[in-house]
Amino acid sequence: MVLFFRQTIWIKTSYNKISKMKRTYIFLLAIIILGCSDHISKNNFSLILNITGELEQKIYLSKRDAGKWVNIDSSSVVTGEIVLNGHIKDPEMFYLRSGQNLTNIFIEAGKITFTAHADSIKKGTTSGSKAQAELDSFNESISLITEQLDTLYNQYREAVKNDDGVRLEELSELIDTKDDERLVRTIDYAYLNNKSIVSAYLIMTNNYYLELAELDAITSNFDNSIKQTKYVKLLLDRINNLNKVSVGSSFTDFTLNDTTGNPIALSSLISENYLLIDFWASWCGPCRRENPNIVAVYNDYNTKGFDIIGVSLDTDKNNWIKAIEKDSLTWSHVSDLQGWNSVAGKLYAVNAIPHSVILNENGTIVAKNLRGEELRDKIAELLD
Repeated sequence: MVLFFRQTIWIKTSYNKISKMKRTYIFLLAIIILGCSDHISKNNFSLILNITGELEQKIYLSKRDAGKWVNIDSSSVVTGEIVLNGHIKDPEMFYLRSGQNLTNIFIEAGKITFTAHADSIKKGTTSGSKAQAELDSFNESISLITEQLDTLYNQYREAVKNDDGVRLEELSELIDTKDDERLVRTIDYAYLNNKSIVSAYLIMTNNYYLELAELDAITSNFDNSIKQTKYVKLLLDRINNLNKVSVGSSFTDFTLNDTTGNPIALSSLISENYLLIDFWASWCGPCRRENPNIVAVYNDYNTKGFDIIGVSLDTDKNNWIKAIEKDSLTWSHVSDLQGWNSVAGKLYAVNAIPHSVILNENGTIVAKNLRGEELRDKIAELLD
């Protein structure tokens, strides 16, 4: 009996120990699972669309990647509550697309609500995204400037229809002045809010306005807490690319076909002449307006040692050739007809046109992005 009693005690004791171990293990496992679930969920987002009216087409939640649309989620529901989900690390700009309707929303982890009428998605309102609220606040602070710019752009389009050259020149100056004001406000905001992903986004979307030194200074001012985020990384890549094609750097060679399909290497044009690489396109209004000035400079200085190669960002060969003929551009022209994916454009960090680079006889970059009288003055300085 004693033995049985002892065995019973041992069995009970062992059972209690095992049970306690199991409970401890289950408890720890639960912590791990809950911890993992929390880690996963904190990087997920749920975008709830409250749509009144009826969408004509399927709605997509997308983002831009390397110049292409990447769909994150979609829905065939056309009205009422629509839920779109995805995974995200840092706040990032996404786009809602339904047919011709398009609007952008700063998405971040958590629950975000977007309310709009099906006919005017662009006028929708967003709640639940701190980044979007910050962007909305900044946009509101410069709303007077953007409204004035919208008015000027409308007047500009009207002047184009009327072929009013004097008015176009006047409006161009007004637009440049007002846009400079908008840019200054944007840069000031980025300096003052250097821990904000919204600031990095604003500078990224305006980087083509900025010279290398200024872009480098703004990006260097961003706090370490956002240095690994998408928009700061893109800015650092942009700075790296600009450094490769900065004034004083040697040219980067490329080979593209001319209008007849014959390949022309940039290096084959490096000679005793100064060479202007002119990035343009038939569809680019500012490029076409600058062409008469480039033609005039070319006609005056070609025999003195000035040459040009036009690199088109067109995708339609016929439009490209027609524009060359119409604008009397008598120098060499090349293109891979890949638009913004142009190999040469990427090599020279082109993300806005017109864009130009001047090489000396050794292939060293001596100037960039000179237009109007600035271009003429520089060529005169080099060759007169």
